[in-house]
Amino acid sequence: MASFKALVVMAIWTGIVAYGLYSVGALENFRSPLWALGIGTGLLVTHMVNMAIYFKVAGEKPFEWLN
Repeated sequence: MASFKALVVMAIWTGIVAYGLYSVGALENFRSPLWALGIGTGLLVTHMVNMAIYFKVAGEKPFEWLN
């Protein structure tokens, strides 16, 4: 259940970032080198925040071995 909660929170965060990128015009300007660097950095930060969210919400429970 902890993994499911973490995935829901991650999906919400990713949706917010996607909406933000869409709002600033990333779809129209992704071929520009400066825009590409900004978009790439934003996506990298999004991925790192998603990992942090997962480990904060799910903790170590997904990695425990069943006896």
